[in-house]
Amino acid sequence: MSVFPVGDAAYDAIFAEEAAMIDASESIAEALERSGLSQVELAELLGVSKSEISARLRGERNITVRKLAATLHVLGASLKIEANFAGSEKPQQSTKWRFKPEAHAHRVSQSELASAYISRSLMAA
Repeated sequence: MSVFPVGDAAYDAIFAEEAAMIDASESIAEALERSGLSQVELAELLGVSKSEISARLRGERNITVRKLAATLHVLGASLKIEANFAGSEKPQQSTKWRFKPEAHAHRVSQSELASAYISRSLMAA
């Protein structure tokens, strides 16, 4: 028996959101590493605090697409957004940062997912 609801649309939506947050923070982390800049230098370039950069890297900030694009731009990278549709016949490109539930399952703890699911369920009630 699974701890989480299997086939529950609300749970699946929360999981997709959390996975997207992880993808964003991983993209920033990779770009930061490739740039050779420190978190302090990045913060200075963006006009934010180092703690803000740390929070973005931990996936704790729900930053806008514009802020994500600006962050990556400062780091010499660009943002590409692509939607994947269930059951699509279009072959998917293999990228390191594409949302794949099996690749992200270990990165979001079960307690974090359960907490988000319960919180949203209670808010909806």
